[in-house]
Amino acid sequence: MINETSLKVSDLSFGYDNKSILKEISLNVRKGKFYGILGPNGSGKSTLLKNVMRYLIPDEGEIYLFNESIKNMNRKSVAKKMGFVPQKSEMSMALTVYETILMGRLPHIKSQWEGYTEKDRRIVNNVINSLGLEEFKDRIALSLSGGEFQKVLLARALVQKPEILLLDEPTSNLDMNHAVELMSLIKMMTKNNGLTAVAVLHDLNLAALFCDEVVFLKNNELKYTGCPKAVFKREIIKDIYGLDVYIAECDEGIPYVIPKCTHMNEEICQRICKCV
Repeated sequence: MINETSLKVSDLSFGYDNKSILKEISLNVRKGKFYGILGPNGSGKSTLLKNVMRYLIPDEGEIYLFNESIKNMNRKSVAKKMGFVPQKSEMSMALTVYETILMGRLPHIKSQWEGYTEKDRRIVNNVINSLGLEEFKDRIALSLSGGEFQKVLLARALVQKPEILLLDEPTSNLDMNHAVELMSLIKMMTKNNGLTAVAVLHDLNLAALFCDEVVFLKNNELKYTGCPKAVFKREIIKDIYGLDVYIAECDEGIPYVIPKCTHMNEEICQRICKCV
């Protein structure tokens, strides 16, 4: 179904030590779409993902995966439906790329005694090939560059065969080339494979270029949601970030955000907008 809801967050609130972090967040995430979660530092973006993944337990509200409350699901069941790509890995063991990616199959093994099956290894090899990681499979994962290692973390999540992929600032440590490559891969998988993706992002223009829907958080509340063209407005960016910007329009109506700099006069900024 085109408008099938993969993930539903209903009136979710969460806090630490009597400090509110999320306030009555409600969100419907549709199957096969790429969502970007945007907002200032400290607005609760990563905390929202951790609640959805059950790393944190909400104070109030409900989270549903395909109409089933995650309260009724154990961690293994959640992991079969959702994959998570962290901003950085806490890995300290000297595992190879292959071994690191194979760990993504843990939710599917029947028991620790049986271990991984031929099917598990076939899935891992297919993902490694599809992401172009063949030449790195025997390398120690922690020895890779930032862009290569981020693809390994993506591969580890993909071998779970999830229906929903959550990503926490996946491009924050990447150069422009690797950031675009990673976002392109995610976009392709949502478009061609029906995967649903939700990513915490800071780069507004990457979000506009690749996301089907964007969600703006501010002061721990959901303020705006919609397609980039609908919500990338000067007044909305000003409200969320306190920043004056110009909004140019690229091909196919994709908005492009240009900060209004004090050393650039109005005429120069308008020229830039026309050239985008």
